[in-house]
Amino acid sequence: MPKVSEAIRRHHQALFHTLTTQIAHLAAGRPEADPAALVTFLHTELLPHAVGEEHHLYPAIEPLLKAHGEATATMRVDHTFLEEYIRQIDHTVQKLSTAAGEERATLHHQLQRLTWQLEALLRVHLEKEERIYLPLLEQYLSAAEQQRVLEGMHAAYTASAPAEEGTKTTLDVRPLPPPQRHPLIFQTLDSLQPGESFILINDHDPKPLYYQLHHEREGQFTWEYLEQGPVVWRVRIGRTPEQKEETSCP
Repeated sequence: MPKVSEAIRRHHQALFHTLTTQIAHLAAGRPEADPAALVTFLHTELLPHAVGEEHHLYPAIEPLLKAHGEATATMRVDHTFLEEYIRQIDHTVQKLSTAAGEERATLHHQLQRLTWQLEALLRVHLEKEERIYLPLLEQYLSAAEQQRVLEGMHAAYTASAPAEEGTKTTLDVRPLPPPQRHPLIFQTLDSLQPGESFILINDHDPKPLYYQLHHEREGQFTWEYLEQGPVVWRVRIGRTPEQKEETSCP
């Protein structure tokens, strides 16, 4: 007799195989495609499986999660699949750029399937967060704690953003004590070559920094706001390009 967990895994595999096979037949318009059989499978196999999990498996797992597991572990699995779908979509789009004929049609179909799968996963993932996580956040965390969560999530965007043209680096000074911020910013500016820039990320409007730079580096820097609060300020700061010396005619 197989272990219970192995039996459940095998049943999962059988369910998924049956579903994906039926979908593939329908998508390809094959003679073996049978929409009525798919509906029967959904009602007599997939839905009863979900009901059985709701009534028996999940009640048994919930106290085990509280004692031995992590409540958010399943959401991290979603993220792993999101990353993999994105990787596959990226790879497929790159191949499409040079493909032609039958290969291009195959890749286009593959891209369509991947985007549908990603859409379905993302829809369920976001719904879980909005139904379960966000109400807990609002009910049990202070406004300041909620704000820190939001700022941390925003920082993930700036950290992963592709470097803009001419931008050498991104400098996030928010984790630093205030006395350390300006010296590091000046050091970063001085390390740039003429025409280069960096993105400064701060938790307040760095206008005092602008005035200090204007006083100590007048004519040697550029300043461009990219985002102006209310949570995060992003400024592109650069070294002024060198001016070519004009030669006068004799």
